[in-house]
Amino acid sequence: MTRLNGWYVMIAAMMLVWHECGYDLGVFCYRIGCGAFCAARERVMVLVPQRATRNLSRTNAACSNRSFTSYVPSTTLKD
Repeated sequence: MTRLNGWYVMIAAMMLVWHECGYDLGVFCYRIGCGAFCAARERVMVLVPQRATRNLSRTNAACSNRSFTSYVPSTTLKD
């Protein structure tokens, strides 16, 4: 019975989209294609574990050292 209810929901959603598209087949196919593309894209864009994104060549001490990350020469006059 649960599968039958799932089919009813899917058919009702398709009928609603068909009605919203003004019974135009081109717009209907575009909307369905866009929805399928967005759903596939959401599945691909998952969070990457932090362990995989860690750069092992830099240490935390090097990141906190300002001269290690960038260097700007001083332009103020000294006495």
